Amino acid sequence: MQGCKLITVFGGTGFLGSRVVRHLLRDGHRVRIAARHPTSDPELSDSGRAETARADLFKPKTLSAALNGADGVVNATSLYVEKGDLTYHAVHVDAAARLATLANRAGIRSFVQLSGIGSDPDAENSYIRARGRGETAVQAALPSATVIRPAVMFGDSDALLGTIQAVARSLPVYPLFGAGGTLLQPAWAQDVARAIGKLLVSDSGAPCYELVGADTLTYCELVEEVARASGLRTHPIPVPFPIWKRLATIAERLPGAPLTRAQVALMQIDNVASGALPGLADLSITPKGIIGYLHERQESNCQTSKR
Repeated sequence: MQGCKLITVFGGTGFLGSRVVRHLLRDGHRVRIAARHPTSDPELSDSGRAETARADLFKPKTLSAALNGADGVVNATSLYVEKGDLTYHAVHVDAAARLATLANRAGIRSFVQLSGIGSDPDAENSYIRARGRGETAVQAALPSATVIRPAVMFGDSDALLGTIQAVARSLPVYPLFGAGGTLLQPAWAQDVARAIGKLLVSDSGAPCYELVGADTLTYCELVEEVARASGLRTHPIPVPFPIWKRLATIAERLPGAPLTRAQVALMQIDNVASGALPGLADLSITPKGIIGYLHERQESNCQTSKR
């Protein structure tokens, strides 16, 4: 694809989806924000190139309407807590395959499917397993689709740094996942959004990309870096994973699900690039590291407080 195109972003109101929308608009494209409850952002509306579409992953007619006239598609939808018929398999496998099939019928070949590092079709955890099977289902329905596997993402108003900072501020000790030795290679959400934009306009590319940041550190090291950048003192202590699993089972029933079993399962495996797949560098993107991001945010906060 070349020039100004119409891109439909499913899940365009979410953490990553909203960044993809803004990136595409900055690049001069038209964007259709598709969601069950799309919100009208005055900033986006003023661009004259953004529109909304009410779309339900379980209602094919709404998906077809959202795809009508589109040149490219991004599926950035996700589910973190199952409820009734709303299961991981239903969203990440069945619905994703449905969307890819409809895109194929509409003649759309540029399709980016959001997955994640660690996705495994044979995993014991149902969330991780569904993400892995969803990759296969999408590419079976639309062979030209591109899967992206970002590492855990960071950025303004994220769930990663925000949670660590909140816990460090409220508790005298910081409970680690296990011994805190899980390796992380967090990706800046803006880098991921930029990568998606490049893939949508590329005439060639790989079937799957792993998108990670510049820094690799253990979870314990990340906690200490966040605390330091926030001017906090923290005392990390190990908490066995079986305890986290029991806590997550209870937390999933609370409003907002502050902790899920999927999160606990993901924290038991290293969240780093395998090295077997292309990444940001192959898209001519120099990844931002989370440590540099924390220092930039710390400096910005200091300058703000001096005014």
